[in-house]
Amino acid sequence: MFASGVNLSIFTEKFKIGMQLGTIEGKVNTSTFKFRATEEVKKFDFVSVKSDGKWILAQVEEVEKKPDGETIAKASIIGYRNKGLTKAPRRVIEPDSIVYAADQELISDTLGLEENGLKIGNLETNPDIDIHVNKEDFYKHFAVLAQTGAGKSYTVGVLTEEMLNKNLPVMVIDPHGEFNSLSRPNLDKEDESQRKGYDVNEYSPNTDINQEALPLSFSSINMEKKELLDVIPDSLTNSQMGVLYNALKRLRDRNEDYNLNDVMDEVSNEDSTAKWNLLNSLEQLERSGLFSEDAINLKDLLEPGEATIINLKAVEPENAEMTMFMIAKRMFQLRKENKIPPFIMVIEEAHNFAPEKGFEQALSNKILRKIASEGRKFGLGVGVISQRPARIDKNVLSQCNTQFILRVTNPNDLKAISKSFEGITSEVESMIKSLPPGVAFVLGNEYPVMTDIRLRNSKHGGRTQTSETYEQKEKVKMFKTEKSLQEVETEKGQKYNKTYYPLYLQETDNEKILYDAVSGEEKAEMNKVSKKEREVLDHIQDGMNKSEIMEELDVTLSKTTSIIESLKKKGRVKKEQMEPMESIFDKDIIEERVEKEKLIDIGKKPEEVELNEPELVYYPYYSSGENVYDPVLKKEV
Repeated sequence: MFASGVNLSIFTEKFKIGMQLGTIEGKVNTSTFKFRATEEVKKFDFVSVKSDGKWILAQVEEVEKKPDGETIAKASIIGYRNKGLTKAPRRVIEPDSIVYAADQELISDTLGLEENGLKIGNLETNPDIDIHVNKEDFYKHFAVLAQTGAGKSYTVGVLTEEMLNKNLPVMVIDPHGEFNSLSRPNLDKEDESQRKGYDVNEYSPNTDINQEALPLSFSSINMEKKELLDVIPDSLTNSQMGVLYNALKRLRDRNEDYNLNDVMDEVSNEDSTAKWNLLNSLEQLERSGLFSEDAINLKDLLEPGEATIINLKAVEPENAEMTMFMIAKRMFQLRKENKIPPFIMVIEEAHNFAPEKGFEQALSNKILRKIASEGRKFGLGVGVISQRPARIDKNVLSQCNTQFILRVTNPNDLKAISKSFEGITSEVESMIKSLPPGVAFVLGNEYPVMTDIRLRNSKHGGRTQTSETYEQKEKVKMFKTEKSLQEVETEKGQKYNKTYYPLYLQETDNEKILYDAVSGEEKAEMNKVSKKEREVLDHIQDGMNKSEIMEELDVTLSKTTSIIESLKKKGRVKKEQMEPMESIFDKDIIEERVEKEKLIDIGKKPEEVELNEPELVYYPYYSSGENVYDPVLKKEV
């Protein structure tokens, strides 16, 4: 697990002798010894003893204080380093041997610690000893397991930073929208030189909520029967599968590309009555919004040293499962075909996507099992992250070569950890229950190391929401958008930000006027129409000609002509032809809660513009650099 240390067979002259701590007494075996401490000794301290010409490293398991004031410590023998391996001594250490505080170099060498790997923190009992993990081990899968509040998400953030520092491509499945904070430096870090924001590309199936993300959808071009059967929300009967098979066969026989809508059209042409339930299932799939002809090219998602965030915040559970399935299945296939670089897929809340038998099943179960067993051969490593280890598929969890285990107290979760990983003794299990926040046991092929996770370089986005951290929203009146942010981003192929511009709507007996609430300037005005004029205008908007309006309203030609002329003078109907003039005042105004920081500040108070109790309304805009799109009138500004 750890980067290989210097290969040595002779230790006697390499390591310095630390402070003398005491003398071994009582029975000694090849696994443990006890010593009478003459200096302060704490649980988890590393100690050393010279035996058979070698320095043996051990760790204090228990410290006992007798009534007479004597301190007895029990130590577990780790071993010594020889030819790049940590070996257990075959000979018993002599009683009365002197016990020393372990030299830093001895600790580093025996545990196989070196500065070539990913620096995740330092020894909890010795802040001068850094803990590094080989980046290659991440391709053999890893797990971060902890109960809520123990520092799980923070640890994942540190691991992700280290992978990016080593130029690895990383994809994070993010159910709670926490990891886009990787792009922002940690301003709480005292050393300004270590504050760092990372390159982050964020995607989401729901960009109405996750407005900083680019839209994520998958191509439905030429989907095969097996993939369709996987993602169709309902189980199909044999008759329905026959209908689907026939429809796909006809589409393939044409030697043309087809999409989900083409499949539905072809199914509807079938004579079998089994087509109706199948059509309903296909329509549910189409309504999910996860499939599109303009889907993102998955081969463009990954870049070395960049984090790709799949933000599933506020995505319906069924769609989140389907997103996980499609990402895992298609990215694994691209990796096997060597069309994308080797990468690490970090899966937060993994128990929801790969649940153990007996809990709810997930669409992504099968593909994640396959990646867990075969992914390392193809350069696809998985990070399994969860606060409920007992709920994770044991076939997935047991494949994780490296484990970062923070505090866990639930007996079922502890049992699942013990069954899945080697090196979890009853003593280690007891330690796991009492770990302080931010301290993890790091386990792999060698001795478990208790690690104090380092401070993040980037901002932590996984803090518990409180009244102080809540992203405050404000209920405002605003013009209703006719085109969603996701639609515009898909159409334009670029990311937009949403902002709201303040306007004053002043209404008098004869007209409506919009004023700019920043500058105070008049932006638009409209003369009001009478009840009869409104009726005529509505019919014009419905495409009726003058004769049809006369008949519908039962009025004379001269009366109809007079009303239409009045509407033209008021700018409601075009002068050249019978067509309504588009007006912002005809657009719907709705109430919504929006993030306060997206509201542009008001510059002029109503009295400064000489307005009498106007209504404050906001106008939404989508902006990307110098490009601005008006989603109310559906046009570029």
